[in-house]
Amino acid sequence: MTIGVDVSKDTLVCSERNGPPFSHANSSKGVKRLLCQLESATIIAMEATGRYHRLLADTACSMGFTVIVFNPKDVSRYAKSVSPRASTDPIAARVIAEFASIREYRPYASPPAFVDALKNLVRTRAGLVKHRVALRNQAGQHSHIASLLRSAIASINQSVSKLDQDIIKVAESVPEYQLLVKVKGFGELTAAYMTAMLASGVFRTSDAFVAFIGLDLRVRESGKHKGRRKLSKRGDPEARRLLYMAALATSQQPGPFADLRAHYLERGFTKTEAAVFIARKLARVAWAIYTKRQPYCADRVLGQPVSPSHSTDNGMETIPSPSNAFAAPPALSRSHSTVRPARQRRSASQPSGKTT
Repeated sequence: MTIGVDVSKDTLVCSERNGPPFSHANSSKGVKRLLCQLESATIIAMEATGRYHRLLADTACSMGFTVIVFNPKDVSRYAKSVSPRASTDPIAARVIAEFASIREYRPYASPPAFVDALKNLVRTRAGLVKHRVALRNQAGQHSHIASLLRSAIASINQSVSKLDQDIIKVAESVPEYQLLVKVKGFGELTAAYMTAMLASGVFRTSDAFVAFIGLDLRVRESGKHKGRRKLSKRGDPEARRLLYMAALATSQQPGPFADLRAHYLERGFTKTEAAVFIARKLARVAWAIYTKRQPYCADRVLGQPVSPSHSTDNGMETIPSPSNAFAAPPALSRSHSTVRPARQRRSASQPSGKTT
């Protein structure tokens, strides 16, 4: 049996695909009362709703239930395709149950405690830094209140410093963090957040992790129409931002990523495209280090094998042409001693400057 649950702050509305709805409070007592009336083989499906779904999902996992947590966009698109005449909580629960019965899924697993701690700390820090930048800009434009704004900025600086200490304290308890912090371009903040991202689920391939953080491609092609390829951006925006900033930093220093950047620029890619490629490569490197528990090795970056769909006969990644800039993340093999001349790109293939 599969039940869908429409989760809100206070209520859990549940329904089978063809059954009557019932509800419970979204509280510890309400969740336990719900789970006690279900058979052990029941599959519980719900949408990700920030933190409100976590109590039910984590409690159900701990009691041995199979739990599915869907992306709300996927459920919303399916709901529109079946064209319900109304939009209510019981109907939403029934749609979720129906969607779970026809869609392949990956069972939800409760992440380790440090994952939520690191995510909350890093995201809070990012919000404070963004606010600090806004205050600095205001201080420069309004001299009569600059002293008040500088006082607020000093307070934010203290909070950011304290958050940095807390982030490192939590991250240092995870063995994989000690390996990731040595990746060129990764600082303590990026390494900590990548540790949390990689511990959020089980990623069998680097492609799965790239898709998880939203650096995979959205392809639109039909007949002769070749749509513009874009990043899906379905994952964590802070992870993409940190990887992009790490790519900019590491590509300016001598090493394999600087070689990659030069290679892409020679082939006619823009600086933004090159940075996105390197960010994706950094994600693959982080996945390999975390999965295999091996230290970072610069000599292996350029010759890192990839999935069969992106490989050639020698096992190396294919190199896309600039007219199809996001066809696949290109890699530079040490066996490639020559570079084909750059070609003029179509303006439609140029990505926007925003990566998050």
